[in-house]
Amino acid sequence: MENKVKYFIQENLIIKKPIVCAVSGGVDSVVMLNILNKLGYNVILAHVNHNKREESLIEMNAMKSLASNLSIPFELLDYHYNNNDNFHNDAHNARYSFFKELCEKYNTNIIATAHHLDDQIETVLIKLLEGSNLYGYGGISICNDDGKYKIIRPLLCLNKDEIYEYANQNKLEYFEDSSNKEDFFLRNKIRHNIIPQLKNECPDLTTKIQQYSIQLKEAFDYIRNQSIDYLEKTNNIIELDSFNLLDIAIKKDIISLLLEKNNLNKSNSLINNTIVFLTSNNGEKSLDLELGYKLIRSYNKAYILNEDINLFEETTINIGETKEINKRFKFYFSKTKPVNAKYIKLCYNNLELPFKIRNRKNGDVIDTLIGSKKVNRIFIDNKVSKSKRNEIPIIADNNDNILWVYDYVKSKDVYEQKNTGDIYFVCEVLYD
Repeated sequence: MENKVKYFIQENLIIKKPIVCAVSGGVDSVVMLNILNKLGYNVILAHVNHNKREESLIEMNAMKSLASNLSIPFELLDYHYNNNDNFHNDAHNARYSFFKELCEKYNTNIIATAHHLDDQIETVLIKLLEGSNLYGYGGISICNDDGKYKIIRPLLCLNKDEIYEYANQNKLEYFEDSSNKEDFFLRNKIRHNIIPQLKNECPDLTTKIQQYSIQLKEAFDYIRNQSIDYLEKTNNIIELDSFNLLDIAIKKDIISLLLEKNNLNKSNSLINNTIVFLTSNNGEKSLDLELGYKLIRSYNKAYILNEDINLFEETTINIGETKEINKRFKFYFSKTKPVNAKYIKLCYNNLELPFKIRNRKNGDVIDTLIGSKKVNRIFIDNKVSKSKRNEIPIIADNNDNILWVYDYVKSKDVYEQKNTGDIYFVCEVLYD
């Protein structure tokens, strides 16, 4: 059994650091800890006492003794539920925050959980019943890597019978959670009533489900890499001409990835509606998402935006001051010409201070060399989408005469001072 796990790890995982092992005291996690320890890995026993059952204290002390017997570190999270409506979600978040803190303490990024092949069958069936995407239908991954932490499942090569067999052969002490025998939760209903019948019909069900999972994960990884590459090249903007040439599977995953990047919920119906939205008639439109976010389609491009984020509070600036706008723009006055920044050149004696830095307003007009022009018309002529217009700083003097629509138009007064000016009003872009 140990060799089976050893070869599984060698084929699928790279482990060069200590492993924070999530050990509940159940047979799965106790077997995982013992196998990894026997294989020579540097393991830490991380136990969470949820204080929900009378047996919790007994299990905690047993895990502490197990760590002592194995001469490995024991770490405890003594979790007390605050009686709100979502125990499972809150406890899950608390557990993983605890595991990640241990990663920092032990200079590692690897967390091991004891999911096995029977868990895989249950998860795949639940996803099929509840609905998911290609990645979800594939069930539990051998490794989840978010770029900072790796959550590994080294027992995804063993079924439950093999785990019990190993525990009994090695006389390991473990505990059974009585709630696992109840049929209140969907997972338990599937475990007790459906999977036994499926195994009777298909004795090698665990092997076939794992093959199914791996194939779906491989297909998803290929599609996801295409999506990542597309959005990196377009700076998270959907360019409709190129987007509409893509395969439908990649289109859907690009939308899914955009939603994920903005921490927005996703569903098959939302993704399908978005595909229809992006392939409908041209024009500037928006699709409401959630939390104030919208999918904006404008001038052959589409992107997710929270319009309120782009608004900024009007501020004033005097000589000697520096003002940052939305952590993106930095404004200041300078006596020397800037090298890598945009600016307007002015005459010091003509300044009407303080200057105002603000968003556009309805009815804004700027006097140009060819006459007065509405600021909104400037945006329209330059094909600036309605949502993007709130990002653009308007610079006005103390009398609210607009001097500069940043990056688009300078006023007649600014142009007339171009050759005689002796001070620069500068805008540095902190990020594009």
